[in-house]
Amino acid sequence: MIDELSALRLIKERFKNVSESVSLGIGDDAAAIKIHPEKLLLATTDSQVEDIHFIKELISAKDLGRKSVAVSVSDIGAMGGVSKFFLVTVGFSKEEDQEFLEGLMTGFQLGEEEFELELIGGNLSASRELFIDVTVLGEVESHIMVKRTGARAGDVIYLSGTVGDSALGLKVLKSGKKNEKDPFLISRHISPQPRLALGRELAERKLVTSMIDVSDGLILDLERITGEQGLGAEINVEKIPISPYYKDRIFDFASEPYELALSGGEDYELLFTSPKEKTREVEEISDLLSIKITEIGYVTSKLPVRVLDSDGREIKTHKRGFIHFR
Repeated sequence: MIDELSALRLIKERFKNVSESVSLGIGDDAAAIKIHPEKLLLATTDSQVEDIHFIKELISAKDLGRKSVAVSVSDIGAMGGVSKFFLVTVGFSKEEDQEFLEGLMTGFQLGEEEFELELIGGNLSASRELFIDVTVLGEVESHIMVKRTGARAGDVIYLSGTVGDSALGLKVLKSGKKNEKDPFLISRHISPQPRLALGRELAERKLVTSMIDVSDGLILDLERITGEQGLGAEINVEKIPISPYYKDRIFDFASEPYELALSGGEDYELLFTSPKEKTREVEEISDLLSIKITEIGYVTSKLPVRVLDSDGREIKTHKRGFIHFR
């Protein structure tokens, strides 16, 4: 079986020679291409595959269409950019009908309106299972673009919103046992809200040294912005922001209180690093946008990423995030 991380390393090694017009190639949330003396074209793509990224019986066609756009738009936002256009490839199985198609198109339209971008093309195909691939094109000023790499030892690690809600919402959906507090968790899974305004504000004010959206799990995504530079991190598990709805339901589905918050993924919150001296300005943006931003730890000079309790003891984590082919 193919190992996802090994495959990604091989791809980067094989295709590392890029033209001068490519400002940022393989390995970040989006590629960046020089199209203007002061601006970069951002390009990203993401897939939603049946029974891998979604269960068709648990999400409407409309919500699936809108979510497919949202998760790709989130990558542009994580680089401080603005989304402009998108293309969609859909592989339909024999199970979808005209009603499903209408719902999916409505979802794409909702995404188009909500995130202020235009559908400009794509492709249709037959497939054994339903899949949707969305490519988003955006732009960012070259002097403010934020990369995954750039963190420095001593930088503070911040996290927007709360994490674990989406993964817990999926477990609730799968169980079929919902209560009156579950709509929030379910909506976090079905209708993610990418932090576009926050990503843009942080970039414009040049407050961050690295940034990524939490799509595959907090620990795994934190490793992506530290590990490739030979850096590590220490985060306090009790500082991880979790919602009251998560607290209320987590022990119905997991034995450890922070299990899904650390590794669940699909929250699309922003995880970023910033110099300690920028703390006041980060707090100002939190107040300005009414978005909770939590300091969860700091970058260290050596690998790995360590999760600590309030007494400084390391907590062993068995799952660090979502990895394909495993």
